[in-house]
Amino acid sequence: MRALVVYNNFSGRSKASKRLEYVCERLKTKYDEVNTFESNGPRSITDYIASCGCDYDFILAIGGDGSVHEAINGIMQLEKRPMIAYIPTGTCNDSAKTLGFGKNIKKTMKKILDGKSSKLDIFKINDSYFVYGLAAGMLTEISYDASHKAKKNMGKFAYYLQGLKAYKDTKTISVRVDTETKRYEGSYSMLLALNTRYLAGFKIHRKKRIYLNDGTLRVTMIKKTKKFYNLIDFAMFLIFGELYSHNMIHFDAKKLTITSASAIDINTDGEFFGKINETNVEIIPNAIDIILSQRVLKRHFINNK
Repeated sequence: MRALVVYNNFSGRSKASKRLEYVCERLKTKYDEVNTFESNGPRSITDYIASCGCDYDFILAIGGDGSVHEAINGIMQLEKRPMIAYIPTGTCNDSAKTLGFGKNIKKTMKKILDGKSSKLDIFKINDSYFVYGLAAGMLTEISYDASHKAKKNMGKFAYYLQGLKAYKDTKTISVRVDTETKRYEGSYSMLLALNTRYLAGFKIHRKKRIYLNDGTLRVTMIKKTKKFYNLIDFAMFLIFGELYSHNMIHFDAKKLTITSASAIDINTDGEFFGKINETNVEIIPNAIDIILSQRVLKRHFINNK
């Protein structure tokens, strides 16, 4: 069997290259051949996996949320999709926290080699894909506007600092949101469509348990009011989740169409997706086989209790 390790040595406080030798040696205890690919720019991981990923049985991504985002986008272009796992070395690592992985390399590699896996829903947005979240509106640009140097030195606090800097310039959005059953139309400071328990390093408290393979996204929209109050609304949502309901709308959706007269910035998995007028999101159920912790498998996957 063959394994491929893709890594980004520029993710947040990344130490990917220092961990690479250990990771490869451990993988060789299970796989006959282990190859590596280092990111050399945006989309390079996606393009590499799309071109040769079908030659592998297993792909391991090392980096931040952007690295696993790129890996998934490559895998989704393959007819034969290899199993995937993720070692976090980025800043917030929302994907890794959702899947139950921390930065302890020995513990993470043990979980990966034990091979506990499940099928994970993936989300198609126009002609691309995302893993855990879409965002539009207030402060959604901070994840990619924060400099690499700041993230390396300050970790996730670089995002919070960037948010304060961007606060004056942030704009609300006027959109129509159509789901399979309902329509919402108005002005909002923020729109989030998530399949994760974490956002910006915070654990999001929901009124019901989030399942990562139930074919739905959990959507949160913050109604437009004065900018300062909307900033408070967002901060309270990060801390208290759905226990905080002021100016908030929450609902589940199997598909979304987001339409705006003026093009709006869309962020997927913390990466800039595009400035567009119409965004179509559909769920691809059980799209990939992903390794995760036993605890997450029991609590956040249907039929795995």
